[in-house]
Amino acid sequence: MALRSALSLLTRRTRWRGIRGIWYNEKGVSAVEFALIAPLMVFIYFGFIELSLLMRADQRVTSTASSLGDLTARLVTASDADMQELFNAASVTMQPYAAETARMRITSVVDNGDGETRVDWSDGYNMAAYTPDTLITVPDGLVPSPGSVIVAEVEFEYESTLGVVLDASQTLKDVFYLRPRRVTQIARSPDANPATGFMPAG
Repeated sequence: MALRSALSLLTRRTRWRGIRGIWYNEKGVSAVEFALIAPLMVFIYFGFIELSLLMRADQRVTSTASSLGDLTARLVTASDADMQELFNAASVTMQPYAAETARMRITSVVDNGDGETRVDWSDGYNMAAYTPDTLITVPDGLVPSPGSVIVAEVEFEYESTLGVVLDASQTLKDVFYLRPRRVTQIARSPDANPATGFMPAG
């Protein structure tokens, strides 16, 4: 009888400790917290990776637009062979991204002294060239009157290789305006070679 009472008391005491144990026991809390936080941390981690890759691609676009404008502004006359060299330079600057998938345009904008900025000539790759003599808007103070400015534009559709955060393509673009270095206005002199121009080598 005494043994039964002792067992009964032990059982009640054990049961009471079990209830209190649920309240006070902190074993496994870290595992639960980790299970709740881990997906968010993984999402943030891949987000930073995708953001860094996006910024890298954007830097390539900026560098390519800057290089196209700078190299064009150094010319006196722009021939098709010169435009071919400019595209080759863009192909190097865009690496590791393919310049063939980008949209690029080089335009000479002139002001003949009347305060109007018009297109003198324009070459585009995967982007329509401007029609000569078309009025075009540029930021104030960039084109001297009379004078000219070279406008280099680059656009690139960036596709994330991970697709965790950036699940759609991002259009990266930049525009540079540079005045000719050696002449007031750079002339465009096309040649008769269909294998040259502002395009990949034929």
